[in-house]
Amino acid sequence: MKKEENLFKLFLKYAVPSISAMWFFSIYTMIDGIFVGRGVGSQALAAVNLSMPFINTIFAVALLVAVGSSTLITYYFGKGKDHYSNNIFTLNFIILSLLGVTITLFTLLFLEEVALFLGATEETLPLVMDYLKIITIFSTFFMVAYSLEVLVKADGFPFLSIVVVIIAAIVNIFLDYLLVIRLDFGVKGAAIATGASQLISFMIFLSYFLWGNSRLKFIKPEINWSCIKDIFIIGGPESLTELSAGFTIFIFNFSISRVIGAEGLAAFGVIMYLNNLVIMTMIGINQGIQPLISYFNGKNETEKISKLLSLALKTGMVFSALFFLSSQFLTEQLVSLFIDTGEIEVFTLSAVGLEKFSFGFLLCSFNIILSGYFTALRKTKKAMIISLSRGYIVVALSLIIMPAFLGEVGIWMSPLLYESLTLLLAGTIFWRYQKKDKVTKKNKSTATAYRV
Repeated sequence: MKKEENLFKLFLKYAVPSISAMWFFSIYTMIDGIFVGRGVGSQALAAVNLSMPFINTIFAVALLVAVGSSTLITYYFGKGKDHYSNNIFTLNFIILSLLGVTITLFTLLFLEEVALFLGATEETLPLVMDYLKIITIFSTFFMVAYSLEVLVKADGFPFLSIVVVIIAAIVNIFLDYLLVIRLDFGVKGAAIATGASQLISFMIFLSYFLWGNSRLKFIKPEINWSCIKDIFIIGGPESLTELSAGFTIFIFNFSISRVIGAEGLAAFGVIMYLNNLVIMTMIGINQGIQPLISYFNGKNETEKISKLLSLALKTGMVFSALFFLSSQFLTEQLVSLFIDTGEIEVFTLSAVGLEKFSFGFLLCSFNIILSGYFTALRKTKKAMIISLSRGYIVVALSLIIMPAFLGEVGIWMSPLLYESLTLLLAGTIFWRYQKKDKVTKKNKSTATAYRV
């Protein structure tokens, strides 16, 4: 954080690699969908879509520990307490490794039950199990690699994150082509490609922290239960934001199965790949500003924090508009990446659904960024309220109310309703917080003047 005086350059230094890393991650996840949809068929694409809540869950667990650790690490860096930061870094690695192994063993023992819980039907069950079994084996590497990618930015080397994600993306694309198209491994090939790319990410990040010129170092851990509790509490809102993507897919799958049917699940799979790119962009902006906000919070520089939030919101608005316009004017081109135009019913459903679903893109940036802003300030309760409302409560209510009145159209339009209601809540929380903060500063200033 040497160039604190130029906040815009500092914002770009952290935000660009974060957003780019999220893009590359989203894009090579989308490429999985493209290879599966075009190379295997819409039924296989539906099976991968049904598996996505599981993948969102393991990333949410990783984010839970990573964001909590990153926030505390950068906070203590701001205080000049590097030993505290190194201890948290070491605990982060140990906790996620243990959680990853536990999730792997549990899922493999109850693989069929997990697949059925995710909504697998008689037709898709074998495909869902094939995909999940392989992804589960790699899940520990998924989690630790994702966490280390976040902590590389906290360590002050954000550029490495995008380099590693690009390498992983190239590996994933090559293996997708080789295993899915050339060797006809189907969904198993897509799962192996994704898992192998995450294993490579894990190895590169771990090498940087073991042998690179990192500020963060592994040390003999000091088990501090209060610190571990803080990690989970602080990381909770961002984890809920990531997990909400899985919950959203889960509840949409349930509603679509009931109202539209199997073709609707395949169409929703296409929309979710594109929606994931939007959400990950906003999470990338969050991850770009969070270490900076935490650092300046540790130094009590509130003016810089306000400017960073403003930059993040403006950036989010620009991307939201671009994603919305692309979905409106390049609809068929986007859908044709995943679905052959010969599958007329699924293709038409996907195009119509994307046009309506994308109205929610216009508002999601505000909600996700405000939640991340409060997380970085350690205002966990406020961040949690926004995350729970947007990702769970309001989305569930929207998918109960909208289809009841509008049928199939109501399903696709529900993002506009739940993003609007969440924005109303998030805006109110932010306005009240700003108002209270101004009163507090005014009182402190008055008290200081009185003492003088």
